[in-house]
Amino acid sequence: MFKANAFAVAFTTCFAPALAQEPKFDGLWSVTMICLPHSEADDDAKGYTHRWQAEVHASRLKGTHGKEGEPGWHFLHGKIQEDGSATLRLDGIVNNPKYAINDAQRGKEYTYRVKAQFEEKSGVGQRLTGRACEFKFTR
Repeated sequence: MFKANAFAVAFTTCFAPALAQEPKFDGLWSVTMICLPHSEADDDAKGYTHRWQAEVHASRLKGTHGKEGEPGWHFLHGKIQEDGSATLRLDGIVNNPKYAINDAQRGKEYTYRVKAQFEEKSGVGQRLTGRACEFKFTR
């Protein structure tokens, strides 16, 4: 009986803090999205920058810019792997056609993926399709 209790105390003392730690990327993050001007033969979309907050809980990132369902809204979400790599998804709604590729109309919904890499206090990402957009993450 004494040996079992001693083992339980030793296990709790040595391993419980490690088990109780939250995933290393959990917490609040600032997101900066920089979309460069998109100049192609039939398209001249202006560039823009948006900033918003995201929260990571249990290694899952969720962040919203604007009001859901309204033009100008963005929802960035996805899982961050233990090594900091992530493929995130951005869902959005066009606000101003002058800033959208192919003059997409106000209110048009769109989705794309973002490949990202997180470190302890920062991260970077790139839009995978369409125009060039860069993401910066800081806490």
